Formats: sequence, structure tokens, C-alpha cells
Amino acid sequence: MRILQTIIALFVTSLFLFLPQYKGVLASSTFKLQKGKILIYGHNLDEGDFGVPGLVFINKRGMFKTGRTWSEIITRAGVNPSSHTWISRYGSVTFNNFGKDFPDGGMNEAGLFIWEMNEEADYPKNDSLPKLNQMNWMQYILDNFSTTEEAIRSASGFEIDGWSWHFFVGDAEGNTAAIAFINGKVVVHTGDEMPVPALFNSPYDRELELLKYFRGFGGEYQPDETDPNVPRFVRTAVMIDNFKKEDDPVEYGFYMLKTLRVFGDPEWSILFDAQDRTVHFRTRINPGRKTLIMDEIDFSNKEPAQVLNIATSFNGNVLLLFNPYSKSIMRHFIRTELLPVLPEDFYTHGELSGAGFTKRIVNHTDSYRDSANHFFKGTWKSIPSANDGLNFLLKFEVTGNAVSAVVSQAEEGEYYEVNNLKMIGNQLCFTFQTKSGRIQEVKGYIHEDQLFVELYGIEDYYGNFTLIRED
Repeated sequence: MRILQTIIALFVTSLFLFLPQYKGVLASSTFKLQKGKILIYGHNLDEGDFGVPGLVFINKRGMFKTGRTWSEIITRAGVNPSSHTWISRYGSVTFNNFGKDFPDGGMNEAGLFIWEMNEEADYPKNDSLPKLNQMNWMQYILDNFSTTEEAIRSASGFEIDGWSWHFFVGDAEGNTAAIAFINGKVVVHTGDEMPVPALFNSPYDRELELLKYFRGFGGEYQPDETDPNVPRFVRTAVMIDNFKKEDDPVEYGFYMLKTLRVFGDPEWSILFDAQDRTVHFRTRINPGRKTLIMDEIDFSNKEPAQVLNIATSFNGNVLLLFNPYSKSIMRHFIRTELLPVLPEDFYTHGELSGAGFTKRIVNHTDSYRDSANHFFKGTWKSIPSANDGLNFLLKFEVTGNAVSAVVSQAEEGEYYEVNNLKMIGNQLCFTFQTKSGRIQEVKGYIHEDQLFVELYGIEDYYGNFTLIRED
């Protein structure tokens, strides 16, 4: 029994820790399959056969969040905390090991996809940048952005901590990037520098070096897609090239994931169909296919986030199996599924007990309870100006961590619901549609008790306004 427990601990450590001696057993895979209107993103979590626990989250738009660093989560003293805040613009579907806002990967409602793979990383250090742990950074990207280009820019905008990962990003147009952190610098492959849209557990440059030894890519070795002696990167390049338009893309995607397995059946196999906006997944423990249709999901913040254990035995459309997220669900998951497979020194090295670690993970989203974080809440009214007599009134409401807003352009005018709200720090933007059908956009920032905004139409600029908080 002790030998078995030791083996399990080693496998789990390879998944969750950054220790280089376990690098040899890492075998995750991520790729893009695109032809014509077909666009599929696929991922294997392939770490052995001990049953990696996980939760599937439906994350909502319009939610206030405060970032976390891993060091503040895992240390008794809460070292190097984050103070970065945002309001999510997009909802998303994510697959999480460590709970809410700590994804392993996922896709948002705009079609932006991101997933991690273990690989040595040297995250840049810069005290002048906001701080996030690597999982929280992925959720931040899904919450706020719609394009791969935006995600690439974000990689240089934070001091990231946590264990060693590199990242595959793709968007609804099929633009992809491999983002790594090497020697304290952000290293990106995209466009022509990413000829094979796939990422595994080696640096992308190293994968390109191996590719050139195979036939069709400049070399002499025959690249058999089913031969485990051929690098997964090379086999993926062959399978992508062999995909025919008459092939069923989801079936072919699962074929690719099965072909790329390393330790037998992968722990998780997940496909995001970015065109049909459908999620397909299966696990080693319950291999039947589960689906989730994103257009059937209510991503509004009228209800809390929803959650489903990835190990569900139900097959088919699983939307109705989701439950509203609660701390009790998260606490039960950590105590009964996560802690039993985590090596104890994973959290004790930060002087936490199992109970202390559980409390940190469960409560890390509670920052919305601090009224000091509601610096945007209340009614904002414009100072009279010469802008054609236009007035501007903006009201923010906060219910739990859900944020809503309405806007009016007249003293006694009709209020319009705010859409596409995004706030990062004190910077905000949103749109609204008037009764006549005009779509207008607002961009601005808050400084102390003043809100400075610019108002745009589709082809018009209506000027800038200074708003003062009334309550």
C-alpha cells in the first residue's frame, strides 16, 4: 500500500508541481484542427491512470474579481499578494483542478481558447506590474479578451507566479500562439513562426528542430502518425495535413487525441468546436462522450457560476446536470478528491495544513465582500457642459460579486441597460443601445470620486464628460 501511495504521489506531483525531475512523465497535448469553416481545439491531459480530479465551470460575465498570486494562496503569511481587479466581459467554460477562477484551460463565449502544458518556465519579475498566478491569469484572459493578439499582449502585462507552464492560445478566427516564459522573457510563436498549430511539453523551437528530420518537412525519417517513436508534434503535423473536408471533425479530433496518448487512455480528452460552439469531453474513468452547447448557456450574471464534476458518468448533453457554484461544493471537492491525491508537502511547505489550504482555495474569491473594492458603485452624474446640452447619468449596482449598470443621457431620461461591460483596474468600457436602436460606446476611467468618459457612436464622437459620484 505504501508503494502504491508513493507511485500516486509521484504522478500527481508531476501534474501540479514545478519540480524538474518529474518532467519526463509529462504528456499533455493541445492542437488546432482547421479546414474551411471547421475549427476545432483539442487537449489531452495525459498523466497516468490515477484519476485526475476536476470540475467543469460555467463562468459568468459581469462578475467582479480580484486576482491572486500562488504565493499568497499557499503561504501562511500570504506573501506577495495581488491587488489587481477586473469585471469580466465574457462568460466561459473552463476545466479546473483547483477551483473557481483557477482553470487548467477553457474557451470563452467569444471563441478565445487557452490551455496550459507543463514545461520549464522562468516567469519575468517586475514589481511595477500587477501580479497573478498562472491559473488566474488564464481566467483573466478568458474574462476579458476575444483575440489571440490580446492574449499575447497580456503575457507581458503581468508578473506571473506558480509552477512551470507554457500556453497554447487560439481564437475564433483560428489565429494561434504558443506563449512561453524562458530566461525571464516572454517568448511567443505565432503566425508564420508557428507552422504547426500544436503544443506539448517541450519548447516550441525544440519541436521545430525535430520536425525537420522527417519526410515532408525536410528530412528522411518516415513520419508514421501511429508510431509512438515519432514525436507527438510531428505526428500532429501529419494528422492535420491528412484531415479531409469530408471527415467528421469531432470524430477526427478524438482520433487525434487517442493517437497522441502516451500512458494509455488520457485522463481527460477535450474538444472545443469553435464554429458549432460545442464542448465535447470524456475522461479515462468515464469514457462516454459528454457535450455542452455554449449557445444554450446563460452567461449573464443573473445567476451564479455553475459547476459539474468532470467525472460524471452521464453521457450526452450535460447542461442540466450543472449546479450553482457554492463554497460547500468546492470544500467537498478539495477534501474528498483533491487533497487525497496531492502530496502533503505541496501545501505544508508554505506552513499550511490541509484545512488551511482548503480554506484558502475556497475563500480566495471573497474580495467582493470588501466594500473598499466597490469604488465604482453608486450613481455618477455629469458636470454640465457645452456638449449640445447632453447630460450623462450612470448607475452601478453590486449584488454579491455580480455587477450591473444602467445609463441615461438626460436628467429625466430613459435608462438603458449597459452591455459588454469590462473594467480592468480603474479603466472601463461598455456599450448600450438607445430606444431608437443606436449603439453607443463609452470608454473611461475612475480617479478618486470622478469618472472621466468619452462617448462614441458607430461613426460619431459625442465628446467627453466628467462625472461626479452622487452617492
